[in-house]
Amino acid sequence: MNPSDWLKIETADEFGGAELGDPRRGRRLRQIADKVSRNPEASFPHIFSDSAELEGFYRFIRNDNFVWEDIHAPHVRATLARCEMVGECLAIHDTTEFHFSGDREGCGPTSSTTEGYFAHVSLMVATDAARTPLGVLAIEQYSRPRQEGKKIKLYDPEAKKHGTEESRRWLRGAEHVEDLKKNNFECIHIADREGDDFRFMDGLLDKSARFVIRAHYNRVVEDEWGERARLEDEIARMKVSGTYDIEISTRGKRLNPSSERSHPSRSARTARVSIAARKVLITGTKNRRTTVPLELNLVRVWEEDVPKGEPRVDWLLWTTEPVSDFDELKKVVNYYRSRWLIEEYFKALKTGCQFEKRQLDSRGTLMVALAVFLPIAWKMLLSRSVAHRSPEAPAENIINKLQQTFLQQHFDITITTAIDALRAIARLGGHLKRNGEPGWQTLGKGWLDLLKGEAFFRTVQATPDL
Repeated sequence: MNPSDWLKIETADEFGGAELGDPRRGRRLRQIADKVSRNPEASFPHIFSDSAELEGFYRFIRNDNFVWEDIHAPHVRATLARCEMVGECLAIHDTTEFHFSGDREGCGPTSSTTEGYFAHVSLMVATDAARTPLGVLAIEQYSRPRQEGKKIKLYDPEAKKHGTEESRRWLRGAEHVEDLKKNNFECIHIADREGDDFRFMDGLLDKSARFVIRAHYNRVVEDEWGERARLEDEIARMKVSGTYDIEISTRGKRLNPSSERSHPSRSARTARVSIAARKVLITGTKNRRTTVPLELNLVRVWEEDVPKGEPRVDWLLWTTEPVSDFDELKKVVNYYRSRWLIEEYFKALKTGCQFEKRQLDSRGTLMVALAVFLPIAWKMLLSRSVAHRSPEAPAENIINKLQQTFLQQHFDITITTAIDALRAIARLGGHLKRNGEPGWQTLGKGWLDLLKGEAFFRTVQATPDL
């Protein structure tokens, strides 16, 4: 496996066209993808500066002869091929919300004050040391229905009756991944606390699927003597298997008070954590007993000594993975810690690709546009991964020769390695070295300015008299 080779593949190659029903649509889609990938932060009128070309783009995404899944299908095939190449990977599941100003047909409330829609994503990631992103294998796009007199309708009796309620998205995404992978590669499903759903875990077990899911509820369990107990009682009996250090990343303050309570802001630091594990039989929630108990391994990861003013690391993880020794326990913890990659992927979509600033008038057209952006955001995430994984690799793994020449002349520096290239792009976007690692906003702006510089160099080359 050489992720650098994937970067050299043109983004347009992640798009096919057979599903669109017309070869001309396929060619048009690849042209659109090529233009958007070269300037992902820019507005559509800026990307398609010719009025006829812009009108053609709008006609394409409003075409009723195909759906957004048809556009996503070639990226799914390419992602499956990469998963088969690595042999074992993580399927990281999570939901993000997209906010848009004004009324958009088909959108709905995302909170008491915001409008938009949701996307539940299954991001595939290799289990190598660098956690190389492989692509998006499953995505479900949906909006919440309205109810007269109320802003948000989270509980829908009819949806529950027909098994279509919003919470089922976790199992639908994982089942889709399992159906696609067949027996061609190994897969471990990763989910945060919202994935602590009995039906989700039971459904994964029915598929003989592997998983690591963060616990959220104080469930009813059966202890080693066959007696019913609360999960918190089992936690008190767990014995430490060992300690080790993990790196904790910075997390900024959330604007939403409820999000800040569940995901409090923190500083980057090294935390020494203790790990313990035991086998547990889940017999229900605190309010309801189930008829089909689930036998799972419970892993606890927690911090004994916490710096003043910092939130404590304290995770409970449900898993099917073996936990018989300390190395196996660390592997489970590190699988869960890989979950942050999907947060970075969402930032690549929202900040790097500026998806929430797209001026499209309906959820239907937005879903088609998102399908175009999915592989582009993956390539952005992959480029950063390659630069950090192999910082001394040639700069050509990240940028082409003309881009390299532009950066060298613009800053009067020598760029030879992948990390040199990434830092120069961030610097072009306004990043200051003293501010630590560059974010998606500065990287996105840097890529935009780099592409403008490359376009200028091409013009100069094509017009020697200038």
